[in-house]
Amino acid sequence: MKRRTFLKNAMTAGAASVVAPSAVMSMVGCTAQPAAEPVHNGFDFDEIIDRSGTYSIKHGRGAGKVPMGIADMDFRTAPHVHEALAKRIDRDVMGYTSMPKEYYTAVINWTKQQQGWEMEREWVSYCPGVITSLTFAIECFSQPGDKVIVQPPIYDPFVSYSRGLGREVVDNPLIFENGQYRMDFEQLESLMGDRTKLMILCNPHNPGGMMWGADDLRQIAEICDRHGVIVLSDEIHGDLALNGRRHVPFCSVSEAAARVGIIFTGPTKAFNLAGLHTAQCYIVNQEMREKYLKYLSARKLTEASIPAIELTLAAYGNSDEWLNALKAYIQKNVDFVADYMASEIPAIKVIKPEASFLVWLDCRELGLEQKQLVSLFSERANLVINNGANYGVGGEGFIRMNIGCPLSTVKKALDQLKAAIG
Repeated sequence: MKRRTFLKNAMTAGAASVVAPSAVMSMVGCTAQPAAEPVHNGFDFDEIIDRSGTYSIKHGRGAGKVPMGIADMDFRTAPHVHEALAKRIDRDVMGYTSMPKEYYTAVINWTKQQQGWEMEREWVSYCPGVITSLTFAIECFSQPGDKVIVQPPIYDPFVSYSRGLGREVVDNPLIFENGQYRMDFEQLESLMGDRTKLMILCNPHNPGGMMWGADDLRQIAEICDRHGVIVLSDEIHGDLALNGRRHVPFCSVSEAAARVGIIFTGPTKAFNLAGLHTAQCYIVNQEMREKYLKYLSARKLTEASIPAIELTLAAYGNSDEWLNALKAYIQKNVDFVADYMASEIPAIKVIKPEASFLVWLDCRELGLEQKQLVSLFSERANLVINNGANYGVGGEGFIRMNIGCPLSTVKKALDQLKAAIG
């Protein structure tokens, strides 16, 4: 790594970062009615898309229920991405395809524009999906019986796949105070040991929606660097930073973070392309990069498909007009949910996400056991949601709800919940 280049890039990213405000909602007055004309710059996010017959996982769960679960959106794919893919398919021949240099240029330029981090070409590699690639990293950099640190409540595949690969998962639970989360660095330090090889970071956090600031990321890096622990950072929701915030990539914050970090990200969440399975990994540390890419290459996992190439070029190679309109619409949905709950169901507190279309609901004031809480949402309100208990320590009493859908669907879901609570 070139020291001067790294320090310049880290300073640029740090200076551009925004200190995240409190993740908890302010309890303001509420009309409990959606805006008549949501602003979306000409893109029709209000349109109800018929996803029947598309084998949608989200819409295949719970017949007759409002689908507010699995994390994909019910909006049309970004028009410029759709057009690029359709144009390529119309070329008819789908033969073996090499990775064009324009792919890397698009990724690097997009990251600089959106996140203020200027990467070098050799740091960037294609990989086959964020979670898929993260699990390969677990295999590459640890052995069965080794320990993997997670920060619950956390996206549950981190835990299930780590355990499925024979690793021991150890918890560094987040601390929830005054409606927002913070990290427990003292407890994190105590988990370090000879068999502790990896830490999985979720940045932005899922399900809490927090965007970790540079100071938090630097502390993680310093602790893990001292103990030789590699940080696998899932940053798939970074492009969905709301309210003008800017995502801070883990590897950008310090030389320690660059030594120990691997970032996994891609266009699939922000541009609603989850079913096409593509991603990038960013690895500054040359030794780690060579080891990981050799591992993937030996399994023939470094060759991108035609759709993966085309959708990445289109998503990152055009303006961010559609994405900005999408984020403005998601923010309106978030604000509507917060206002509705404050006015109509005040026992449920909304932790407003700083990034993404996933809302974390604190339902503990309802006084229900977790099974009763899930039944309230699922059976009485007829909603498909995600059980907070599945996210580990600290998830009891919480529900995750996907509001990446037309505002009319959000309102329908909340009206059904209100009626179910009675």
